[in-house]
Amino acid sequence: MLIRGAALALLICCGSLPARAEVPVIHVQSSDYAMAKAFGQARATLNDALGAMEKRHGRFSPSFALKVALPVPAPERIEMIWVDTIRRDGKGFVAQLAGHPAHMPDKRIRDLVRFSHSQIADWAVQAVDGRYYGYYTTRVLLNGAKGPLAEEIRALLVPNPLPPEWRFNPSE
Repeated sequence: MLIRGAALALLICCGSLPARAEVPVIHVQSSDYAMAKAFGQARATLNDALGAMEKRHGRFSPSFALKVALPVPAPERIEMIWVDTIRRDGKGFVAQLAGHPAHMPDKRIRDLVRFSHSQIADWAVQAVDGRYYGYYTTRVLLNGAKGPLAEEIRALLVPNPLPPEWRFNPSE
């Protein structure tokens, strides 16, 4: 995914997954209501994002990224990380790490990881003007953030996280 500005790159979390591992459904629980709501909103719009961004042969647009929950050794149990260069792999996905993992010493940025649909926690896509849709969890992190870096990141986000053409109101 093309990232404009180092500010957005600072928000990328990290993780990895052993190749071809059978991974159970991972439930992310948060005692933070706003973050739990962001996870819910991202998951509720995920299939729209996947459908809009999937191109030919199971590959996805290069402007598309996913935040996935990947298993790591205890005590962390999971690591949330952004991935990009995504493609379908059987019933799951394979992608490149978009950041440096904090809890997986055998993985580095750009290494491949495999994950299932149930492990996806958030999504992001770059708009034509260079700003970003999605990033539901990043928007929550920015709520209490102050200073020039926070303002720079806010400026990179489209105010409504869902692209207009994906919005549907059955009452209209």
